[in-house]
Amino acid sequence: MSLSYPKRIFLTALVMLISLILIIAALWFPPVDREIEVMDSLFVIDITDSMNVEDARFGSETISRLNWAKEYTRQSILSMPCGSHAGLAIFSEARSLILMTPVEVCANYHDLMQMLSQFHPTMAWARSSEMSKALYTAIRQAKEITPPPTVVFLTDGHEAPPVHETLFPKFTDTPGEVPGVIVGIGGSDLVPIPKTNEFGEIEGYWEINEVMHKDVYASSRGDAAELNENQPRTEHLSSQKKSHMETVAKRVGFDFISSPGSPQNLIKAMREISEMRQQPVKYDLFVWLASIALILMILVFLPYNLFVKRHE
Repeated sequence: MSLSYPKRIFLTALVMLISLILIIAALWFPPVDREIEVMDSLFVIDITDSMNVEDARFGSETISRLNWAKEYTRQSILSMPCGSHAGLAIFSEARSLILMTPVEVCANYHDLMQMLSQFHPTMAWARSSEMSKALYTAIRQAKEITPPPTVVFLTDGHEAPPVHETLFPKFTDTPGEVPGVIVGIGGSDLVPIPKTNEFGEIEGYWEINEVMHKDVYASSRGDAAELNENQPRTEHLSSQKKSHMETVAKRVGFDFISSPGSPQNLIKAMREISEMRQQPVKYDLFVWLASIALILMILVFLPYNLFVKRHE
């Protein structure tokens, strides 16, 4: 169907008028009050030597476990709705250290990313990696934050020195009191662990005689010493310790997910276990109104022939 020239002029003027009204509304219309469900979270990232192993798949690339953890944390924070809060922490040796308490993710996004970009192996204050104990300290620290955040613990599960399966560190708190998820990182094959100097530069790899292969506590117990003797000498190599992390997760009442492909998988798991709260927010309609006005103005300047079917 074709329109006469006067009708086309009238239609063009009408569309331009509607676009102008939408632009004025976008500039002057006040934000709309609405309530959304938000969550509070604390991302704890392993920065020990085994996290320098490059066996983590990210898209088509293979990157270090630490870089994977940082990028996955970035994307997870980006996926959280405005009004949610996120904090950042690292762990080395047997304890976690909060570097940024939970803050609103949209207003403080650049500050969160600036802090996250600084996470580096040189921040580790000891060579050991007692993942279980570090998780326990993260839970205790989370309990001191109001409201208590959901703990997201990103690690490969490597314990150095190793922990005997019968001698787990005792968890004295109530399992599940603080919700959380352990995110497993790394491949399933044993690979050498890079050794870094005080500047964070890789200087070779840990050798078989440079690390402990036995649980020192089990060695002193008669009932566990024999089992300890049969342990393979592979602690200078590292892989994702899935079974160990699953056991630890059950002890503290956490969920466990291994190498999730999308941040949405983590967000979904967090929503299921977190205490979601209603957060009033000011919802600005500017983007929607301005976008509709822009589309209408583009349509006005497109050739008229695009909208008319020619009949030969």
